[in-house]
Amino acid sequence: MVELDDRDRSVLSILSEGRANPYLIRERTDLDKGEVNTVLVRLGRAGYVRQVTRGLYEITDAGSAIADDCSGIE
Repeated sequence: MVELDDRDRSVLSILSEGRANPYLIRERTDLDKGEVNTVLVRLGRAGYVRQVTRGLYEITDAGSAIADDCSGIE
């Protein structure tokens, strides 16, 4: 299991609301372009998000479960 940091949780929270592209994620977080790309790759490798098409991402069932767990902590 991947240890999630605040950046990961922020991205999962946005994606739990629906599909998003990196630009939207940057607009809704304080992450820069490189950070967003790094987080999306990490979460993708962990199986929490998937790339639907070029530049469009969605959360997986595993990612939704993690996002739900994280929202209960806040």
